[in-house]
Amino acid sequence: MKAPNLHLNLLREQEVVSSSPVRIRVLLPVLAALACVAVLGWWGMLFAQETMVKSQIRVIEDDLAARKAQHAEVQRNMVAARDLQAELDQLAMYANGRRTYGDALARLAEVVPAKVQLLSLEIPEPPLQDLTPPNAKPGQKLPPLLGPTGTVETVSLRIMGRTEKVEPVNALMESLATPAFSNTLSIVKSAVPGEMSPRIHSFRQEAASATKDAPRLLAFDIEYKCQARRFEK
Repeated sequence: MKAPNLHLNLLREQEVVSSSPVRIRVLLPVLAALACVAVLGWWGMLFAQETMVKSQIRVIEDDLAARKAQHAEVQRNMVAARDLQAELDQLAMYANGRRTYGDALARLAEVVPAKVQLLSLEIPEPPLQDLTPPNAKPGQKLPPLLGPTGTVETVSLRIMGRTEKVEPVNALMESLATPAFSNTLSIVKSAVPGEMSPRIHSFRQEAASATKDAPRLLAFDIEYKCQARRFEK
């Protein structure tokens, strides 16, 4: 009788290997090493970029520090230029608001009647300008304004004199109402006394003179509104 063929597996389970020529236990360390090299290379590139960026930042910071004093000087010059321009604007407003009265007074001398004796020609001083800053609190000290906040300033001409009769004074007032004086004097007819021009403050007979033969004269005080000063550029 023929004996059967026996197939015996004498290998342990841990001794069984793959038929692939490259073993996983060899391939895995190689891949891990390559990954480590790639990560190290990437980190090295990031470190180099970070070093370059930090170097550029230091250069920029040093440049800013060097230019800080120049920038502060430029800022001071800009503030000074703005203040000077504001002063020039205010002076330009004052120059544009300037009015001269020499020609008008010269023409006035030509139209004064012979029977009128002038005692005074006066342009009263305007009220003091309020240069207090509008946002100033009580007791707070702030730099005053460069100029008034209002742009219009009223001006008046006050004429005082005396005469023997009313007619010469009326003739003088008619002469001052002609176009020759329209650029200087304002003629305003109003029911409100403060707005009327001319405004007669007084027109009365003077006290008796010590000399008996001397005539008693009429004293008059008349105020005319002049063209307003306008502080505009």
